[in-house]
Amino acid sequence: MLLGGALDPDLLRPADAIPGQVPAAAVILSEPPDARRLRADFETPPRVLLVFTQDWPGPIGRIAEQVLASGSGLSLLADVASSPAAYAGFVNELTSRSGGRLEVHTDRVDTPWVRDWGPLQLRRDEQSLASLWLDPDHPSDGREHDDAAPRWLATHHRVELTALPWALDGGAFISDGGGLCVLSLEYLELRGITPGGDPVGGAALGQLLGQLGCRATALVPTLLAEHTKHVDMIAQFVGPSRLMIASIEDELGGRSEDALRLAAAELGIRRAASALGRSLEIIEVPTPPSEAGRNPRTHVNGLRLADRYLMPSYPELSQALQRRARAAVQRAVGEIPVVTIDVSEMITAGGAIHCAALGLFSP
Repeated sequence: MLLGGALDPDLLRPADAIPGQVPAAAVILSEPPDARRLRADFETPPRVLLVFTQDWPGPIGRIAEQVLASGSGLSLLADVASSPAAYAGFVNELTSRSGGRLEVHTDRVDTPWVRDWGPLQLRRDEQSLASLWLDPDHPSDGREHDDAAPRWLATHHRVELTALPWALDGGAFISDGGGLCVLSLEYLELRGITPGGDPVGGAALGQLLGQLGCRATALVPTLLAEHTKHVDMIAQFVGPSRLMIASIEDELGGRSEDALRLAAAELGIRRAASALGRSLEIIEVPTPPSEAGRNPRTHVNGLRLADRYLMPSYPELSQALQRRARAAVQRAVGEIPVVTIDVSEMITAGGAIHCAALGLFSP
């Protein structure tokens, strides 16, 4: 474990390139410039933003229906690849059941993964409801519509938007809302963060985490085959002191490399919580082993709404595994009902419910 604002170079080696080696988790302590906090995974949003795409209209439609049924507002826009006619038909189907809570934008974006290009949302402090949005500085990669979206969203919702001089995907982090954050070591590698390297060296990383409102951040290993390296694919806070984490079920009985990586991640998160004087209740959610050529399937990449929890499901998996996974998620979220959403079409592109839905918190 590492405590402090600098990174041990050994913790930033290309872990995926070393067969059979599980990198140790690290903990970075940082001091936010004010009392800001990255919003918690379990905060219930008054409004949810979704992107219509012709690539998987079915799952997006099912998520949209559940958002409206929960009483939340729904904001909708389309990606540039979807036809105006298909988008209009989708909107018409939802309008009759929206109860006036559907807001339709004519702006387009490049990708449907709203969690990643959307603004990073913070509280002004642990108690305040006031919002601060951060706009990460994504490199020029041909996604001009995605890059422009946080600005017009902030203007529309009358929220202060502050530039963050670092490229960050929203799904890369999870947060307990009280200063405890988690992201993966491999995500740092994807962003080119190496000791003394650009765009961010180890010493500056602590300062950037402080800007996000993180007081203690666990840097943990994640699944080998998961290409985004986003932590929301393996874990999620469901309460101030309760965390769901994926647990691989395979023939090696928890000794496969992925299983050991998740165990190392859990230990790192516990250590980060301990650094803040907290303890965590961690609930393991049964997860199938990764398969060659397929993105790992996640049951924890869900969305908390006011009166329900939306959980990813995969009909091709065994019913027994799905029952165990749902029971674990239900135990984690408590008394609110768990609603399963078939996301088989989405997972092939690398994400699930949490990746495609962004709760909007405005003043």
